[in-house]
Amino acid sequence: MPMINARSIEKMRVGKFSISTSLLIRAAQEKGLECTFLPEKVILISNGRISHYFKSTKLPCNNTVAAGLAGNKYFLRRLLTEKRIPTPRTIALRHPAAWRSVLTSSLHSPLVVKPINASHANGTSLNIKTPRELHQAVKQAFAYMRKHTRGNRVLIEEFFEAQDLRLFVVGGKVVSVIKREPAYVIGDGHSTIRELVHKFNYKWRSPIKYDFPMCPIRIDSEVSRCLAKLGLTFNSIVPTKKKVTLRWNANVSTGGRPIDITDQVHPRIKSLAAQIAKISQLNIGGVDVLCKD
Repeated sequence: MPMINARSIEKMRVGKFSISTSLLIRAAQEKGLECTFLPEKVILISNGRISHYFKSTKLPCNNTVAAGLAGNKYFLRRLLTEKRIPTPRTIALRHPAAWRSVLTSSLHSPLVVKPINASHANGTSLNIKTPRELHQAVKQAFAYMRKHTRGNRVLIEEFFEAQDLRLFVVGGKVVSVIKREPAYVIGDGHSTIRELVHKFNYKWRSPIKYDFPMCPIRIDSEVSRCLAKLGLTFNSIVPTKKKVTLRWNANVSTGGRPIDITDQVHPRIKSLAAQIAKISQLNIGGVDVLCKD
């Protein structure tokens, strides 16, 4: 069972751990804790007297059932709605062919399509406005679930464009807040959008990616759709200092930029996040809030 210290961790290859695990390792090292690396990317963190197992964002602090239910987007929406917490209007589809029922539903476009249990925006499409886009997005979401055996329903909800906040709640208190900006590039007057993305992603060849708490910009159909609606392509050259937003979702895992705004968030928003964590019965959890201000 190998012990890996701070010096040897810097030699580890990029991709060995997720960004969440990498940051956890760094935090443990900064506190002088020992990290023992086990199969399946499980880490045993110890101070010599007390030890706990960690894996990605699975922490030994939450009830297993509560954590599992919190990952079910449809169940959690219904639970929060019953508690009068504002959530997007949502319907669930059990079969790809049911996409047409959305056209005659009470939902108003634009829409969001997402697998019920997926994370990191996998299989998700945003800002859906046309039947053709809806059909393609639903097919894509079901295909993702089949491939990764993640859930059996696809959620359709109304798209709400606002600031994307992630509030981290520990023991009923908000300890940090980040605002997540969707992935973007800044033009230099001569590089194409594809080249600008590659320049940003090149930083991830560093073996100490946990010192750079962002993820590479994912190039996929969502980026293509977003650029098309701006009248751009991957081969477009962006004028100097012009910002081009590449996605509608702001997930850090797809290249979103995290900005610490802990001290700027209104107490009412923090109170809401703490209430949601309590309803979910999570001792530790991240609460996502979309708000205009």
